[in-house]
Amino acid sequence: MKKIINSRFFLRCAAIIGIAAPSAIAFADTSVSLPNPLTSCGSGGTILTCVVTPVINFIFMLAVPISVIMVLWGGFTLMTSEGDPEKVSTGKKTILYAAVGFLVVLLAQSVVTIVQNMFTGS
Repeated sequence: MKKIINSRFFLRCAAIIGIAAPSAIAFADTSVSLPNPLTSCGSGGTILTCVVTPVINFIFMLAVPISVIMVLWGGFTLMTSEGDPEKVSTGKKTILYAAVGFLVVLLAQSVVTIVQNMFTGS
């Protein structure tokens, strides 16, 4: 029993030394510098555009396929409603909400520009 415990202890120590030692050596001479994201974004833009524009672009990339899928789902619901007024209404609402949601995402960039112009005065 003692040999099993000693061999497990040896294997654990070897694993710790084998994993920790190379990683400590590899990162010993590296230095990391993090730029301040609130100063300037490099292209002469303001903090507002530097922070909000990438978020809006990401949301736009998500909104396009989701809107298309929702319009197709609404059309599928309309086609398979078999005259049921509740399903027809659900399909129409799905298409309407998908279109309105996509319109909101499209207008988001112009809202950022308007707010930026209000703060800068130009």
